Amino acid sequence: MISEVKKYIDSESSINLSELEVEETVLVVVDMINGFVHTGALASPRIKNIIPAVSDIVLKCIEKNIDIIAFADCHSESSVEFDSFPVHCLEGTDESDIIDEIKNILSSDKMITIIPKNSTNGFHAPEFKRILEKNKTNFIVCGDCTDICVHNFCITLKTYLNEINLRSRVIVPLNAVETYNGNNHDAYFMNLASLAIMKTNGIELVKELE
Repeated sequence: MISEVKKYIDSESSINLSELEVEETVLVVVDMINGFVHTGALASPRIKNIIPAVSDIVLKCIEKNIDIIAFADCHSESSVEFDSFPVHCLEGTDESDIIDEIKNILSSDKMITIIPKNSTNGFHAPEFKRILEKNKTNFIVCGDCTDICVHNFCITLKTYLNEINLRSRVIVPLNAVETYNGNNHDAYFMNLASLAIMKTNGIELVKELE
């Protein structure tokens, strides 16, 4: 069964950014922050492995003048999310900062709009509502974790756009999303399962962005 799901996922091809209208497109970078990449209770070397692919997408979008937003987990010490996850990414700490590898490729005239979030779903972050008001129809989503924050955001976004009857593309490059290994959490399986669920729900999976 797992091999069949892998074939279902691996059948995707690459797309070129030139296929997308700049004014209608936004890049969404999910939780490429220190607390999931470099340090802290939830940091994972698997997430570190996608830094080159995510950085490449950011650079391509800068060159095309595509709007870029980045979600950053940012919790108070009383966050109820800590009932489900270890304490992580407290506000005011380095863990909630975007990783330097991405900061260092930004130019002074093209900055990422950073949106703090207090849950695993950036769609509910108040500042994201301003992005929705811009009537974007193409969303490129990369980052981590595939089966949690990426999955929750993509499914909610796509179903919302369907609800308002707006034809849209929610695009996930396979080489630029990843999750972690942990107790009762096999990264390989969780990646495949969440990607398959996203694809079934109308999320567009692509091998990579050219």
